[in-house]
Order: sequence, then C-alpha cells, then structure tokens
Amino acid sequence: MKIGVLGSGSIGGTLAKRFSASSHTVKVANSRGPDTIDADVLSTGARAVTKEEAVADVDVLILSIPFIRIPDLAPLLAKLPAETVVIDTSNYIPARDDRIEAIENGQPDSVWVTEKLGRPIAKAWNTIYSATLKEAGRPVGDPERIDAPVAADRERDRDVTMALVEESGFDAYDAGTIAEKAIHKPHLLTAEPLVYSGAVGVQFHGSSAS
Repeated sequence: MKIGVLGSGSIGGTLAKRFSASSHTVKVANSRGPDTIDADVLSTGARAVTKEEAVADVDVLILSIPFIRIPDLAPLLAKLPAETVVIDTSNYIPARDDRIEAIENGQPDSVWVTEKLGRPIAKAWNTIYSATLKEAGRPVGDPERIDAPVAADRERDRDVTMALVEESGFDAYDAGTIAEKAIHKPHLLTAEPLVYSGAVGVQFHGSSAS
C-alpha cells in the first residue's frame, strides 16, 4: 500500500517508521521541509518528501499535525482522489488550540474537520499516547494488546483504517461514525495507566467490541 504521512513528530513519525518496516511504500513530510525529518523516522525505508509529494499518488494519507492547523491542508487535499483514505490522528484540545466555537457549542471535532477539509475522513490512533504507540504495540492474540477505536463514515475508510491499526500493534474496533466519535474521546473514557518498557500507556475499559 502507498501511504503518505503529513507530520513527522511522535505519532506521525512512529507510524511512518512502522508501516515502512511492514513493506508499505511510505512518504513522510512536515511543515519545515524534508531535510528536517529525523533520520530515525526514515530508518526503515520511509522517504522524506515535500508535503505536495506526500499527497501525490497515495492510497492512504495520515494527518498527524496539530488540530488547529488542519484547515490549512484543505487546498492540498483538494487534489486527492475521492477514494483516497484520509486518517486524522489529532484531538481538539482547547488549552492548546485556539478556541473553536462550533466545537465548544457541541459539534463533534471530527465533523468540524470534514467540513474544513471538504471530504470524508477516518479517525484513529487519537486515544493512544505517543509513547504507547511507540512501545506498546503487541502481536495479535497477546493478552496485553490494547484496544484502539476507529471512526469513519465510509465503509472503505473504516476497513482500511482498522487494518492499519491492527498492523500497528493494536486491536481495532468499530466506534461508529465520526459524528459518534465523541464517545471515545480520551477524556470521556475510563482509563487505567499501564507501563510498557518504561512507557506509560492507557488501557480503555468498556470499549472493546469483543
């Protein structure tokens, strides 16, 4: 699968590294240019490119940038074919982002994102700490494998995203549409801290489909 990643930080960089190690063709970009992407992110075969190159000829585009900057991507994503799966990993955090009145007044943040981008998205990896994503992925069947919700409106978006979440080391489950995404925002879940190789993670309770 051809995957583009916008954002080379703790989430985007980890996903780029993991998927390129799994034989996917991965391109990764950030806002500062390809020369600034950490060598470790590229160590398993991902290629550093410009943001324009990252969105060209991909099956999946992963957005891993600060939530408030997502609307800036609309002109770039307008070039994507409708069938491209776009996955957003971000969360709206008022203390960090500018206050967004529509969300404060009850609009689900993922619905706000789709309106700003003008296209459907899937939501994934947003309930997982960056250290957990990096350290706590487990093989299928491992009793310590962590649940991870996936929300999407289109069936293909959901299926592709769930497969990638599984491949990244977590048990994906269908959390419904993006309008229902608020039910699995991190601060609304009962969580129990876990420690994996010194990294604190979260196990969500009552969230698994199994």
